[in-house]
Amino acid sequence: MGCNSSTNSTKKVVSTEIDYFLTVNERRIVRESWAVIALDLPATGLHIFTRLFEMEKDLKKLFRRLMSQTESGDFIFDSVRLERHATLVMKNLGQAVEHLDDSTYFSEMLVLLGEKHSAYEVKPDMLPFLWPAIRDGLKMRLGEKFGVDSELAWKHLYDYIVCKLSEGMEIGRAKNKKLHRF
Repeated sequence: MGCNSSTNSTKKVVSTEIDYFLTVNERRIVRESWAVIALDLPATGLHIFTRLFEMEKDLKKLFRRLMSQTESGDFIFDSVRLERHATLVMKNLGQAVEHLDDSTYFSEMLVLLGEKHSAYEVKPDMLPFLWPAIRDGLKMRLGEKFGVDSELAWKHLYDYIVCKLSEGMEIGRAKNKKLHRF
């Protein structure tokens, strides 16, 4: 399962690319479970980010803009900013679910998001660290409905998302290198 370029010469490949990652049945599973997840995006998003920072403490440094400095000089997450960011991430995930059948739009959206994240020093090799936190958030929200088939469907979707975000991050890094050469 490779991740193809989104250039015009591969437009036909890109428009069906998601088919290599998710089956029709897995898309159905993702959509049905999203209906439950969408009922409380802030709580699910906060759970995911809390788990991420518990498991991967080093990643906190990428989120300084979501932090406030205490009187003692320590940095702590500003709960309002963190919830806002977590909700935004969940809304973007909702956009992904909504566009599962429009691979071209979906791919372009993810590549642009990857480009944006490259400016925050997020690197492709960091993205796999997010999956366990997402999986935990899905389990928390879906309970018994998050079985083996559901987990596999969401993992396949996440693999596709990582693929396209990584592509965008590489594009963003290349653009930044060109800008800094002059």
